[in-house]
Amino acid sequence: MLDRRTLLASALATALPVQAAAPFLAGGDISALTWMEAAGAVYRDRDGRPGDCLALLKRYGHNIVRIRLYDHTGPGTGADGWYWPEGSMDLPDVLALARRAKAQGMQIQLTLHYSDFWTNSKTQDPPHAWRRELKQLPDEAARFERLHALVEARTREVMQAMVDQGTAPEFVSLGNEIESGLLYPWGRATPQNWPRLAALLKAGHAAVKAVHPAARVVLHLDGGGDEAKYRDWFDHAREQGVAWDVIGSSYYPFWTRKSVTQMAAFSAAVTQRYDCDLLVMEAGFNFAAKRADGWPGQLENNGPYPASMSSPEGQRDFMAELLGAMKATPRVLGVLYWDPIMIANRKVGWALKEGSAEPGPNVVSNTTLFDFKGRALPVLDIWKRYTQ
Repeated sequence: MLDRRTLLASALATALPVQAAAPFLAGGDISALTWMEAAGAVYRDRDGRPGDCLALLKRYGHNIVRIRLYDHTGPGTGADGWYWPEGSMDLPDVLALARRAKAQGMQIQLTLHYSDFWTNSKTQDPPHAWRRELKQLPDEAARFERLHALVEARTREVMQAMVDQGTAPEFVSLGNEIESGLLYPWGRATPQNWPRLAALLKAGHAAVKAVHPAARVVLHLDGGGDEAKYRDWFDHAREQGVAWDVIGSSYYPFWTRKSVTQMAAFSAAVTQRYDCDLLVMEAGFNFAAKRADGWPGQLENNGPYPASMSSPEGQRDFMAELLGAMKATPRVLGVLYWDPIMIANRKVGWALKEGSAEPGPNVVSNTTLFDFKGRALPVLDIWKRYTQ
């Protein structure tokens, strides 16, 4: 016969719902999808059958997408004579991609570039419209005050648009690879300028939370595996009272020269130091040594991994190692691949050139998750092992 304590424990276990563990997140950046489809790109499954790109990714186990937002795109909005195509990666396009992703049951990581074009450690140009407005103000104090207001207002506007259409993002990154700051020159991450950078980040954070408190704010740096860089940056952020929910990290063996084992050790160290989660915002690996046009891609080699791994099987094995290691590392939420869908297409490149009908080279055509003809690569066969 069961005693009273056993009966009580059994009753409580029945009455209380069991909290399911959060799924490990694994997906990739789909920002160029509208551009790709307009250029006639066709995506096929492992058997060569065509299908909707997002539906294929979902079928193979992707459960999250990354979508990048630029303020305005089209001729005259880029830098150094290069620009994004009009109607691509602006707010209407982001909203359309978000609807498609949510229809597939995927989570969304939204990256706010606060620019009209690429941003990273080398360049963080404010949107052209913002620059024109700031130029009219009388002094630096007035310009920074207005910039602060623009960050807050634009972040609110974008978040509200996402919430209103029922596609609230689970994760929001304030900027892209901001190890050197954002919105140059006002937001540079120099020792003397950290208070201003912190103020801009606080404005973005407050705006995200005001519209959708459940969204998790990401601060994203490059150089995954470089613990000293992350300690320096996030120590400054913490000293300045900047809040965040998730540390974002880019990890490419080619640029970091780090192995997956080193990346896992780094991830464990930084999440413990700052008592927060980590999301690998970018990761990439070649499936071929050269692009479709025979030239090297942006990942010239595999870093500490042998050249022989620049193959479909090598890419698969690397991603199996990375996904497995990250899933086994406490407080790592997941991995976002760069770039899974920007396949070889003569109408698509890293950007468009002013006054030219030809795009720049597609420097990631040999790192995608589909081959040069749009057919799913072996790497997609292993995805579900880590997301289900």
